[in-house]
Amino acid sequence: MGEERLAIRIEREFMERGYSAAQFSQVCHLLGCPLEKYLQEHFFKQLSDHLNLFMYLPKTPFIWHLTSGKHHAIELYISIYKWTRDTLFRIRSIYAANREAAIRDRLNSIDTSKTEDRQEATELRAMLAELENFCKKIDDLLASGYNPKLDDGVGKNIAPLQKRKMISYEVLNAGQLKKYLNADW
Repeated sequence: MGEERLAIRIEREFMERGYSAAQFSQVCHLLGCPLEKYLQEHFFKQLSDHLNLFMYLPKTPFIWHLTSGKHHAIELYISIYKWTRDTLFRIRSIYAANREAAIRDRLNSIDTSKTEDRQEATELRAMLAELENFCKKIDDLLASGYNPKLDDGVGKNIAPLQKRKMISYEVLNAGQLKKYLNADW
């Protein structure tokens, strides 16, 4: 999508700070899986749980992991401090469009006479369907009038995303979700 994957950026940062490849490997070993997988499947949940200082209040992660779903057609990490309605337009018009073009380019370059290529083509088609569904969720969110404001807090801003299953982990419990979806402040 025109940017390096987060795992690659993190690894490069380690190297620039003087860590060796062996030290970086040890960090990944401590995570229990490759860094890419950790970021996709564990980071957002662990961050949210870590920031849950008061059990009766909603979790308040300041980095959100938006995801298209199980095929990982698109994965985005967003700072709440940069989160606006315009960010959604940018995700839809630039990031999702670039990702779709990249998936289609790869799909068109595959030789489907090979078994492994047919399997990859099947996965790429599933990714395209998932990405299309993700874009429909963004369109629905925008059509609903969603206009996040930092001062409204995490709960109110993240509830519409959680309702549409656009984040990788359910930050709000059912009661909190209902409360923040109906909040009018």
